[in-house]
Amino acid sequence: MKVPSIIGFNQFNGWAVLQSMVFLLVLSTIPALAGAQTFKNWMQLGTEAMEEGEFLTAAIYFQEAFTLDSTNFEATIRYADALRLSRNYVEAERLYEKAYQKDKGRLYPEGQYYLAQMQLLNADYAQALRNFSKYEKRLKRDQSSIAYLKLKQELASCSLALNARMPDPYTHVSPLKGEVNTDKSEFAPFRLDSVLYFTASGERSAEIGQFRAPIVGDSTLRVTPVNGPWDVEDPHGNLVFSPDRTRAYFAECSDGLCAIYEANVLTDGSLSEKRSITTVNQSGITATMPMVATYQSREVLFFASDRKGTRGGLDIWWSMRTDDGQWEPPVNAGDNINTPGNEITPWYTGEALYFSSDWLPGFGGYDVFKSEGYPRSFDLPVNLGRPINSSLNDLYYRYFVENRIGYLASNREGSLRDGSFCCNDLYSVVFDDSVKTNEPIPTVYTSLRQLNEYLPVTLYFHNDEPNPRTRDTLTNTSYDMAYASYLNLKPNYTKALSKGVRGEEADDVAFEVDEFFTFFVEKGMRDLEVFTALLLEELEKGVSIELTIKGYASPRAKSDYNVKLTSRRIHSLINYLNKSMDGALRPFIEQRADNHATLRFEKIPFGEYRADAAVSDELDDRQASIYSRGARLERKIEIISVERGTPDSLFSVAQFSTLFIDFGEQRSLEPIQTYINLMSAGTDTLTVDSLVAPCGCTSLNMNKHVLPPGDMAAIAITFDPSGLSGLVTRKILAYIRGREAPYEIVIAGEFSSTE
Repeated sequence: MKVPSIIGFNQFNGWAVLQSMVFLLVLSTIPALAGAQTFKNWMQLGTEAMEEGEFLTAAIYFQEAFTLDSTNFEATIRYADALRLSRNYVEAERLYEKAYQKDKGRLYPEGQYYLAQMQLLNADYAQALRNFSKYEKRLKRDQSSIAYLKLKQELASCSLALNARMPDPYTHVSPLKGEVNTDKSEFAPFRLDSVLYFTASGERSAEIGQFRAPIVGDSTLRVTPVNGPWDVEDPHGNLVFSPDRTRAYFAECSDGLCAIYEANVLTDGSLSEKRSITTVNQSGITATMPMVATYQSREVLFFASDRKGTRGGLDIWWSMRTDDGQWEPPVNAGDNINTPGNEITPWYTGEALYFSSDWLPGFGGYDVFKSEGYPRSFDLPVNLGRPINSSLNDLYYRYFVENRIGYLASNREGSLRDGSFCCNDLYSVVFDDSVKTNEPIPTVYTSLRQLNEYLPVTLYFHNDEPNPRTRDTLTNTSYDMAYASYLNLKPNYTKALSKGVRGEEADDVAFEVDEFFTFFVEKGMRDLEVFTALLLEELEKGVSIELTIKGYASPRAKSDYNVKLTSRRIHSLINYLNKSMDGALRPFIEQRADNHATLRFEKIPFGEYRADAAVSDELDDRQASIYSRGARLERKIEIISVERGTPDSLFSVAQFSTLFIDFGEQRSLEPIQTYINLMSAGTDTLTVDSLVAPCGCTSLNMNKHVLPPGDMAAIAITFDPSGLSGLVTRKILAYIRGREAPYEIVIAGEFSSTE
């Protein structure tokens, strides 16, 4: 059967919902058919369903064939293809992986591309990058082909996702509460006062239709159909209103093609007879997803279309409204916006255009982009980042200033669904700062406060660096020197790990090493450079800053040696900060800046105490203990937090003599006593509300809890290691009044009893 879609192409929205209805119908007939069908019959039925575009149905048939013979290669790939096209990405990935491991791309070369595509959609970006990179070799003969160009975009998407920081903590994306979302599909939200209009299909409509729901607080109430001038037998939706609310615009589809209509809004709120926008609608083309905005006191209509002049798939177009109520011939939004892929769901604010694209580098599927500018002059688009975007499809991003809320349609994890990723739900988009309605997540951060939300900055080292084979805790090496030395050793890592392997396995080793240095080592240095510049910017405002730095080592040496090694690694970072930007940070570190701001460091050199137990410590096994991925991941330091004091008011600062107590190797399990000092280094009285040792193995005594500026207190610590063995770390939590999170004092040791 030919299944129309509200946006004009069959891989999206309503198609998946209608296919799921077919799936349920076919599923109910399987028990009656199963006994009579052979492997060949099931394969034939699946092939016929695929030719008709009934992918969910085909998946059911191919599943039956695959169950009868799971070793059959053709059944495996046909089942995988049907799962992919019916949006069962997790199961499709499993089947493509099974097929690729069997044929290594010889019988079905495209299988590796689809495997990578499923991994991208399932947010396994490292594996997706690896398989896309391998597949690239098959396409290099024709680098001008659309397939090769799309592959390059997929590689860029993996790199973007792997380099991205955590989701923006000031943006909150949540499924709409109430009755709007179902396990079918909802999309195209438009809010008018306290009513949300949206398009839906499945249980609510035989095809695709327009609905409305009142909004009270953050919840939607009873959903009802919108009676309009559309043909109810055809898919219709994407309802929007003109800025002056006098006209409504919507799309209506027939025979797989869509057109845009307008209607007047009458005094009672109903709509007049529809009128085709003849300059926009053309025979044999699709025009859909209308959006009307104001630009230079004139109305402008944005829409998606495959009309003549489109770069590929669907492009975004615009048309200006004339004084007599007509629409000028449409204009393509241009090469900065449109690509060989699909650009859809436009939303224009007068200053920037928002849209979704399946071509531009993103986190997977369709991502939302922002392009500043105006008709005839849009800037290059910027990905809005997470959490607005996910590894799946994110569409119809719209922000309503008067309601101080945005909306989004997505089939991301957390959406209601009936077994696959077929269907979109509606999501709210709320910003902590109501003025920040649509800022993209920047690649260069604009304030230390923002960067603090994206910590840790993680920096990696070669084995026993810097200054190997010493027990010093200090070093003259700065991190940039250790970093450059580490990068030069990349060929050594590839050579060491490739020993004894050939062919594709050797290629895998080379790729993994290259991936590690690109997305861990080099990324860490880029983060550090950005962090350092922002650090100076904040200090120059007069803000005193304290950085907490943790150091780690792989377990190749003794624990006491590794503590000293990680101390050197932390010190190499301090050396870097001392000399970077021509020594601009040095006055703050040495506490002699004219504005009295200071930069202090809290150092926690864990050594191997926190190393993964699976990492080898065998000195003779250099491949595992030095060159393996696990060992590489352990050799690092992390800037984990930034504490700041306000420059113009009283504030308390707690300065501990150490935040790391290393008992080293202990042959006895008798209680151990030690102490640390706490100084009140701020301009206000420091109050210690409590000291807590969650493990129950530590007793604490503090001689005073209220410290005027400049005063010092002693904290006596008794640690009882009875019942403990091996490498041990425990925490003491110090709760300081006025500070949200407690200080963490770490106790570490390697315990064994000779008794």
